Amino acid sequence: MAEATKNTRTVVETVFTLKLSTEEAETLTAVLVKVSGSLVDSPRKHTDSILKGLRKAGARDWEADGHPYWLADKAQRGIYFNNYGSEKAFNGRSGIRF
Repeated sequence: MAEATKNTRTVVETVFTLKLSTEEAETLTAVLVKVSGSLVDSPRKHTDSILKGLRKAGARDWEADGHPYWLADKAQRGIYFNNYGSEKAFNGRSGIRF
């Protein structure tokens, strides 16, 4: 005769919640739009997720007139993330660096 058992497990997820002023949210947006890299295989996917969350919450689009983004030095390249597991990710240390 067949037997079946029910297994239940609890998954604990750690989350962080930020409370930002409008100016802080816009400044964070200005920084995050300067990040590049793979939206699939690098930490860039997280910055894109944060940007979407800020937009959904009502933060002003970075392309709007008067947004802090326009105060950024356009000659600076921004931040580029290599893919997880790439040779550049190790930088001679143990663990993955990004």
